[in-house]
Amino acid sequence: MSYSSLPGPHRFDVTDETVDAYRAVFDNVQLVIEMALLPFAMVLAIELVALILPGGGIFGRLLAALVSAVGMLIFGTIFVVRWHRFVLLGEAVAGGLVPPGWSTFLVTSLKLMAIIVVGWIILGFVALLPPHILTMPLTAIGGIALTLGSMRVSLIFPAAAIERPIGFVTASNLIAGNFWRLFVCLVMCYLPFVVAGYIVIRIGTIFPALFWIVFQGLQLAVSFVGIAVVAALLSHLYREIAMEAPPAA
Repeated sequence: MSYSSLPGPHRFDVTDETVDAYRAVFDNVQLVIEMALLPFAMVLAIELVALILPGGGIFGRLLAALVSAVGMLIFGTIFVVRWHRFVLLGEAVAGGLVPPGWSTFLVTSLKLMAIIVVGWIILGFVALLPPHILTMPLTAIGGIALTLGSMRVSLIFPAAAIERPIGFVTASNLIAGNFWRLFVCLVMCYLPFVVAGYIVIRIGTIFPALFWIVFQGLQLAVSFVGIAVVAALLSHLYREIAMEAPPAA
């Protein structure tokens, strides 16, 4: 069932929303660990398998990246859906591994990924065309537009997690007038964890290869925390804009 009613415009405060997203995670850190533990272990196991796959060069790296991405898509999303449902519905971990709403969330994610992949394929062909002095900047602009566009429709995720899916156009309309606020919030919520994860991996290169699994796990844990903060942000915004907005006259 798709919900497509559009409430009136809502202006949110960047600082308040960002602080609330971090607070939601760190005030419930024990629950976050409980929700993430099994999906984290599965994603980490898949990433370790991807790192030891035979083959080298570009093909080997692409295969490893693909296997890791599939692991995150299948098992990482289980954690994301659990967390969205807790923030929006107060639902704690219960029952089996797969929470309600996971299949809807996965389908929604795959739809957005398909659009992004097709967009990058088209941009790749454009980049090969002459004159490169023109097509290369166009490719860069197109890549930025794809990234910003995916951010603009990001409220599809909390909606899908609680089984109230909305379309891309509806999600974009929900954030109308707030896009750059959303952009700043997303950067503030996730960029610190990208930097922290990079630092962890760089430190890991200093140690003997025997310790690489430890730093791989630390980097993944940092990524999970960043994802939880972003998911809390999107859940809060979805609740304020779509769930708690007064009905249109």
